This record gives sequence, C-alpha cells and structure tokens, in this order.
Amino acid sequence: MDEVKVIATRFTDRPKTDPNARIFKIEDHIKIGEAYNRSSRLYVGDDFRATLITLSPGQAQETHKHPETSHAWFIVSGKGEVEMEGGKRVAIEPGWFSVHPRDSVHGLYNTGSENLTYIALSVGK
Repeated sequence: MDEVKVIATRFTDRPKTDPNARIFKIEDHIKIGEAYNRSSRLYVGDDFRATLITLSPGQAQETHKHPETSHAWFIVSGKGEVEMEGGKRVAIEPGWFSVHPRDSVHGLYNTGSENLTYIALSVGK
C-alpha cells in the first residue's frame, strides 16, 4: 500500500432522516451494485450517520482515510478482510466490528463467495 486516498469532505447534500424515525430494518436497505450504488443511508442526523453497504464477491471499499471522520463497521453478513496501516489485513465475518478513528487507514475487501454487508457508523464531517 503506497498511497492512501484521503477523503476530506463527505456528501453534504444528503437529506436528514426524520427525527421521529428511530427503528430501521436492515434487510429493507440492502442494495447491490457498483461504487455508490451499493450503499443505502439508514440514518443521517446532526451527530452521526449510519450507512448500509453491500459488497459483491470481489468488490472492495478501497483503502482510504478521513481527516475528520471516525467510523465503526459492523459486519452483518459475508466474509472479508479489513485493511489498515502498513497493509495489515485482518479477516472479518458476521458478528465482528472494526473501529477506525479519524485519519486512520481503513479499507474492506469481500474475499468470500457471497455478498458482504456491513453497517458503517460515522461521526464527524
């Protein structure tokens, strides 16, 4: 891993979720496709965002970092590898979660034969 993509700004045009909507069914938000077509906003609020992302076999959330955003990834289904600083890769599966503080290197790769679905909880810009 030579150069890591820096994502300095997030989408600012996302509408906020109705503050009265507090319960969400994960299954209703699963989307499959390329790049930004594979994610669904579960919740967008002032304090945090929750996004459901599905990676087909062989797809990846390419390794990157955010100077002003922290993430926690909760694995819902499928198997893969999380990549961190120095190219370190750790296998993950349902029931695992990973934490990526702001400005830390993180990426997720679907290494299995089924879809890999996870929830990304984001705090910060």
